[in-house]
Amino acid sequence: MLDPSVGFKSAINGFASNSTSSGEKKTSEKKSTVTELRYPYNLKIDRDTDYLDISIGTYSPSLLGAKETNIDTSNIDDKKNTIFKVDGEIVSDTSKLLSGIGNLPTASIKDIKTYIRLPIPQSISDTTSVSWGPDTLDPLSAFAVGQGAKLINDNFDLRKVGTDLIKQAKNINLSESTKGAIIAAASSKAYGAFGGNVSISGIISRASGQVFNPNLELLFNGVNLRSFPFTFDFAPRNSAEARVVKQIIREFKKAMTAKSTSQAGAGGIFIKAPDIFKLTYKRGPNPHPFLNKFKLMALTDMQLNYTGSNTYATYADGTPVHIQMTLTFTEINPVYNDDYVDNEGNDIDSTVGF
Repeated sequence: MLDPSVGFKSAINGFASNSTSSGEKKTSEKKSTVTELRYPYNLKIDRDTDYLDISIGTYSPSLLGAKETNIDTSNIDDKKNTIFKVDGEIVSDTSKLLSGIGNLPTASIKDIKTYIRLPIPQSISDTTSVSWGPDTLDPLSAFAVGQGAKLINDNFDLRKVGTDLIKQAKNINLSESTKGAIIAAASSKAYGAFGGNVSISGIISRASGQVFNPNLELLFNGVNLRSFPFTFDFAPRNSAEARVVKQIIREFKKAMTAKSTSQAGAGGIFIKAPDIFKLTYKRGPNPHPFLNKFKLMALTDMQLNYTGSNTYATYADGTPVHIQMTLTFTEINPVYNDDYVDNEGNDIDSTVGF
């Protein structure tokens, strides 16, 4: 059992430290100060203790230090395979030039300066979602897509689209009513090329009493960022624990705010991003064997209720007897399948994942 009068000594993470009575640890390394806080103040952290570990550090943008690719096209030979040099390496397959596009580095955390250990809240959950949406592609549009190569031709004449579609419709082995519908649609396209405003579906319905099959399908649209709300209850039992609670609240508030021009420099032109957070459910010194993992997070919302029991009451030093703190974190990057498996497709770990 750790004596609450000597502060938090982070033996579980191997930090060599001298702690003050407020739980703050200072190191002489690089003349920097690292703060370590926890609540409850005298919580014993052993190998079976579950808790939420929060590290606060400086936001390092994703493109900071990104590698610049040098592409040399001086050796292009139009008569043979196109030859490029990428960072000095000969590349004859132009598709390889695009292989790195989109694989940009992600944001990172550096210069961690605060460690906060809190009990795992009574209500925790994770939600995973991706964006899918309905989309339609009628046969006329599908035909236009199939003929898309013509759009690249300099001799392409938009006014001939309707005529070409009509010719195609006449050559297809379809019923007369279907041919009539396609011809009506193509005619409306041709009329529209001259500035007319005609509804294709309206023309087809008037001409044949039919409408195109919309070929409705649910298509993948993209990824989403996850958010995590946490609610913590603070009920300090003595003055030392009250000081730690106050400092925990202050550290979160300070970290989530943007840095002013005096800190960011550039004479008031820019403001610098707030600090970011690394959250980990832990059991003792190790990641929790079951609960979900997190990507780097930004603290996007913080709410404090200084009357957690719906009654205003304070200790002699003014500390409220019950404080509720609600934090909402949002991940900086989406979760991908690559975060679950290695290059061979094997699971990276045995937890539930992200």
